[in-house]
Amino acid sequence: MTKKKLVAVTACPTGIAHTFMAAKKIQSWAEQNNYEVKVETQGSDGVKNRLTAQDIATADGVVLAIDVPIMDMERFDNANPVKVRTQELIKNFNDLLPTVFSRGKEKSDASENIVEEKRSAYQVAIGHIMTGISYMLPVVVLGGLLMAVAKITGEFIDISGTPIQTLDKLGFMTIKFMYPIFAAYLAYSIAGKPALVPAFIGGIMSDEVYKRFFDLEGWAPSGFFGAIAIGFLVGYLVRYLNDTIKVKQELTTLKTMLLVPAVTGVIMVLAMEYVINPFFGAVNIAMINLFTEAGDAGRGVYSMVIAAGTAFDLGGPINKAAGSVALGLNGMGDGFDLIARELGIVIPPIGVGLAAFLDGKFRRRVFSREEQTIGKTSLMLGMIGISEGAIPFILKNPKMIPIMILGSIIGTQLAVVLNVYQSLPLPAVWGWFLSSDPVSYTISVLVGSGFIAAALLLCTKPESSKA
Repeated sequence: MTKKKLVAVTACPTGIAHTFMAAKKIQSWAEQNNYEVKVETQGSDGVKNRLTAQDIATADGVVLAIDVPIMDMERFDNANPVKVRTQELIKNFNDLLPTVFSRGKEKSDASENIVEEKRSAYQVAIGHIMTGISYMLPVVVLGGLLMAVAKITGEFIDISGTPIQTLDKLGFMTIKFMYPIFAAYLAYSIAGKPALVPAFIGGIMSDEVYKRFFDLEGWAPSGFFGAIAIGFLVGYLVRYLNDTIKVKQELTTLKTMLLVPAVTGVIMVLAMEYVINPFFGAVNIAMINLFTEAGDAGRGVYSMVIAAGTAFDLGGPINKAAGSVALGLNGMGDGFDLIARELGIVIPPIGVGLAAFLDGKFRRRVFSREEQTIGKTSLMLGMIGISEGAIPFILKNPKMIPIMILGSIIGTQLAVVLNVYQSLPLPAVWGWFLSSDPVSYTISVLVGSGFIAAALLLCTKPESSKA
């Protein structure tokens, strides 16, 4: 007779005591009752005994004994798990655990044939980077909004010495923590909580915050690429140390709270000080000098590259990487501002929206009613600085990607020619009015978006089935 299978995840706020106590209770109960069992712990030493998709799919029962949000919670969307706090499970496991198998979870007929999806090293790396970026973006958004409130208010009244001026300074300071947050959560994606703080400190060392605090002369920040490097280094170092250093369970606290942080901290500082910052700092300085010495042409080429990358995948990894580079180099020289990033974000969705509004006005309709609705939504999203609204049109016709890129480049190059600058990370419409020349900025948006709209309408063939 086949044994029933039980899988579980345990996690408590500190990741030390209740996490492992709950895991032990589940393990012991299952073994006593002759059940197959696998328990994943998300503790202070990272994720251990990780449940795979096959483990979850083939289980007869799933238990989540958790007090905090856990990593990859979406794995259990269709598993109908028993959710309980760790302390409650520890106290009442004899009453709670027998209910797991009566929740109606059935194995999939194809569960035995599930093959765990293998991801390439590139896909794994991009996944970790996108996790870091997803936590970094709210920092940039909030910092930008605080500065925007201050700047807009300052257009009408004198904010010197007022709380509004404090908002401006706080917004600037907040944005300076984007790389520490990015590095911290990139490392967290790899090794969990133990990697957060060391990578956060490494992220601080990658940017201007470190230079200003230590009053370093002639020091160049390693920026976005330095934050990527230290995030991966800390993440995999912490994972390696937690996996290879074996101690008794009662000594786990000493390992995770003393030994691993000490080793990681020392290696992190040495790596940042003598390898990562010198190398990527030199790369950044060389790039800045190259584009600065080229004058207006240098600014044009730099803006073209950032605009193309930003428009390439409409919110994907290339978009985020290009934007992060622009944010890091913002203000590093006369030709380094955020105009290309901002226009590359808004021009594609606004262009799609204009195409939807113009469809049928000058020639036979080429978009269905559904597509016109999506296009109008894309326009609204573009006005608030979200480019993902244009994605449905790209999915339908990937050949439109070059059009999105070209439209963004055209709008950006026009802004460069018109000598428009934007130093605030505010692609939304209210940020346009805080640029050096709001009228020329708006004209650049309209020209780039207009090109995309015209190209979409001309390159999409009318179909009799479209209303």
